[in-house]
Amino acid sequence: MKKSFFSFVLLSLLFFSACLIFKNTSIEEPVLFNAFEAYYSIVNSLDKEYPGRGIDVFDSIKKDRPMAYGLILSAECNRYKFTQDSLALKIVRICGNWLLKNSDLNHNGIHGYGLADPWDAFADKTTNQPHQEYTITTAFALNGLLDWYDLETDTLVTTKIQEIVTQCFTPYLDDCNHSPMDIPGYSFNPNDLGYDSYNPAVYLAGQMKRFAHITNNEKLKNCLNKKSKHIIDILMENYQKDSNENIFWDYGSYSPRPHDLLHMCYIVEGIRNFRDYGGEVNVDWDKVINHSSKFYTRNTWYEYNEKGYQNKEFNSRLWSLGMLIYTFAKEKKYETIRETILPQLAAYKKPDGHFKFKLNDDRTMVRQEAYLLLGLSNYLFNDNQRVETSKEL
Repeated sequence: MKKSFFSFVLLSLLFFSACLIFKNTSIEEPVLFNAFEAYYSIVNSLDKEYPGRGIDVFDSIKKDRPMAYGLILSAECNRYKFTQDSLALKIVRICGNWLLKNSDLNHNGIHGYGLADPWDAFADKTTNQPHQEYTITTAFALNGLLDWYDLETDTLVTTKIQEIVTQCFTPYLDDCNHSPMDIPGYSFNPNDLGYDSYNPAVYLAGQMKRFAHITNNEKLKNCLNKKSKHIIDILMENYQKDSNENIFWDYGSYSPRPHDLLHMCYIVEGIRNFRDYGGEVNVDWDKVINHSSKFYTRNTWYEYNEKGYQNKEFNSRLWSLGMLIYTFAKEKKYETIRETILPQLAAYKKPDGHFKFKLNDDRTMVRQEAYLLLGLSNYLFNDNQRVETSKEL
């Protein structure tokens, strides 16, 4: 009897210990993230008259952010395309008209888009003034305007879009604003032209190739085709391979840090647009996309592609995750989005329905959320995937 009792006690202790071990080491259930709820929460919180207005990393004053207008415009164009929602079309026209009316906010006669705040782009003690034209900001605004062009039925509006887009491309069609590698510079400020940055030039090249299919101006068409090919050719001369033989590019020739997730996506999307509109790229596309795996470690998408930077200090910014969703949606990698990115985003969501800039920075910024809108729009509304609005994702 004593032997049986002690055996029972021992078995009970072993069972209890096993439960504790299981509890402490078990994988947590995935956090549910409702993508529809997140999308409409952001859309409904936008300023009704100025959707691209909000704070930014530079200050806490609400200002109109041209890049946010471009991103929201693209996101809502995509939603309208698949839902015919009149509210989406209303937001499209508000954002689009703002961009058409504000293509020269610094009144220097050069059409383009920049930041609402002063900024030292390369930390070289040369500060750009507000609304200095930046290549990447201009390219995203043009992407939005061309998305609007594709669905707008008012010919007066489409004519105006073509006019503004042409004016924005014009300063890039000669070699005056090139970096040392002979690609469009980061901005038109001479202080920035000494730095090579692949991602803005390549993203712009994609939009050039796209507009070449729209314009009836043969001279402009030829210039756009020639310039975009030139940019892509230089990019292809400078690719690198990671340890898995996948293809990538650093931020630029000077690159103080490893390449980051957001700007990797910029390059991918620039190449994609160039290819989609007839450009030839001599590169294995799968190897370009598969480099993204270098940013994913321990079930987490990190900001940088090197292990030494993959820690809490360098947790991903919201716009990086939003842009990655966009890239993977274009690749039809919906399962990857569902299983790896959406659960991570749950930790960014705030009680008020907005999203944090980073896990350790709970500021709500309109540009950051605009990137998330762009990604979620293409994940939710497309030809390949129809998601029930009530479904938890």
